[in-house]
Amino acid sequence: MSVGNPHCVIVCTKLTKAEIIKHGSEIENHPMFPNRINVQFAKVLSRNEVEILIWERGAGYTLASGSSSCAVAAVMVKKGLTDRKLTVKMPGGILQLEIDEFWNIRMEGEVKEIASGYLSDELIADVLCL
Repeated sequence: MSVGNPHCVIVCTKLTKAEIIKHGSEIENHPMFPNRINVQFAKVLSRNEVEILIWERGAGYTLASGSSSCAVAAVMVKKGLTDRKLTVKMPGGILQLEIDEFWNIRMEGEVKEIASGYLSDELIADVLCL
């Protein structure tokens, strides 16, 4: 599934953090995905609710992800497992998603600041190629 970046959504009947940690890297780096891939293990809870665990390419186990939630929602709707309005539950938060008939995705959820900091003048110069 692609929602601007690649995702491998695996529908499961049971979710465990140990399983995604065990298999996430194997799937991310599988030869089938030469540019690597984000991995989601997803469990349908009802027609309007799913729970997911996320392995983000290059980062590993991740508590929450908007693009992962969108990919899972699209797969669930495409496979007829959920309705077009659904809640995606992740260890790091909950998102509300809606997919219209043209496959546009609307996502709503809480936003929290998790860090703040300053960029050095040297880094800014390097990034801007000054």
